[in-house]
Amino acid sequence: MAEIILTGIGAAIGSLMRFGLLTVAPRWFGNLSELMVVCINLLAAFFMGMTLSMVAPDWIHTILAPGILGGFSTFSAPIVDIADAMQKRTSNRRLLIIKTLLTFVGGLIVLWFGACVGNWIF
Repeated sequence: MAEIILTGIGAAIGSLMRFGLLTVAPRWFGNLSELMVVCINLLAAFFMGMTLSMVAPDWIHTILAPGILGGFSTFSAPIVDIADAMQKRTSNRRLLIIKTLLTFVGGLIVLWFGACVGNWIF
């Protein structure tokens, strides 16, 4: 039961962080804000790799990995983008493909890199 509560608290924190970044992105980055979800997912993957390398009590891993980083990342957003693009004729399919590849393939690479950095630090 404690793991569920810790994960929920962490997920709430991560979701608020993501919402905050997505809210300020258009003001800070203009048109580049379309890539903010990709950046958030890559950051989450990197820190997930570092978390995997961390020597810490289980409750810290629970709050960080499925909690904060799980709430921070949003891997459902690229799927929604793909579904929307399939229904619209005017969507920018090239950008959609780049964003999807960056999210999934880039996420694996960044996860590995984060684990390497974590092994070096921890």
